[in-house]
Amino acid sequence: MIDTHCHLLPQLDDGPANDRAALTLASGLAASGVAFVLCTPHYSSRFPTDHLEALRREAALVRLLESEGVDLEIAVAAEVSPERAVAADPDELRTRSIAGRFVIVELLPDTPVVSLATISFTLAKLDLLPIFAHPERCRALARGFAPLDDVRRDGALIQVVATSLTGRWGAEIHATAWRLVDTGRADLIGSDAHHGRHGTVLRRAAELVEDRLGENTKRELTELRPKLIISGTHPDTASRR
Repeated sequence: MIDTHCHLLPQLDDGPANDRAALTLASGLAASGVAFVLCTPHYSSRFPTDHLEALRREAALVRLLESEGVDLEIAVAAEVSPERAVAADPDELRTRSIAGRFVIVELLPDTPVVSLATISFTLAKLDLLPIFAHPERCRALARGFAPLDDVRRDGALIQVVATSLTGRWGAEIHATAWRLVDTGRADLIGSDAHHGRHGTVLRRAAELVEDRLGENTKRELTELRPKLIISGTHPDTASRR
């Protein structure tokens, strides 16, 4: 599996507090079947993470994983807050993008739905596309997915997080997450892992998807589409080839 949303790098945001905690999380991910992790430290007013520092932490973690025999490939992008997605310096957004093509944008419980179109329009001017992370937690979207459908028609992608599918955030978010998956709106599942106890959550969510919708859907959401995205290829473009 490929995890496209993970706070694995230590001492940057609300993820692992130190190298040992990051190693515990990485070991759990690898043991549960994750082969590649896209590290997505927050880039927000609360966590204005410096990208060069994130790269330094990545290099140090790679050395630690190698020394401990943990077979896990990692790379760095970011989870960008809604306000920074529209107001940050374009070079900062490009630097934090996935393959110079996609930007993971965090949707918050109180994010207004009008922000989706604004974010998509702003990023499009930079030749970037948003991946909207955990829209199931956005209260306004629980009332209807029309705003998501609008931005998806313009190329935006949708990432549901594993903890929502396993029920971690309550019944309403759980139901909304599954509606996104069941209706084919979800393009990716990410762990959103922050701590060692989250090491198996992506596997658990993948198993639930397989039980409910079959192995092909599970592979699309956790292997095939993530592989395309980290290479800079839009899944819809690939399907038309």
